[in-house]
Amino acid sequence: MNTFKLQIVTPEGLMADDEVCSVAVRTAAGDVGILAGHADYVAPVNKGIAKITDKNGSIRTAECSGGLISVKGGIVRVVAEKFTWDEGH
Repeated sequence: MNTFKLQIVTPEGLMADDEVCSVAVRTAAGDVGILAGHADYVAPVNKGIAKITDKNGSIRTAECSGGLISVKGGIVRVVAEKFTWDEGH
């Protein structure tokens, strides 16, 4: 499966900087999934569960709220007020 660079940033600092297969977050318009090759995109992030599929196919989840998600030049950035990985992951 194709991968892309994902960066997740919060006021506490860099939460992730990895190559992943997909990311899904809740936006003001509803849940949005991003895959490699996605068109440039920007949207506000609402409170919800973020799901990240790594290059090995493992899925990690986190509580995510506030901020925005952007896709530019094949790099996806989530800038969130809160991003907390679920326990055990």
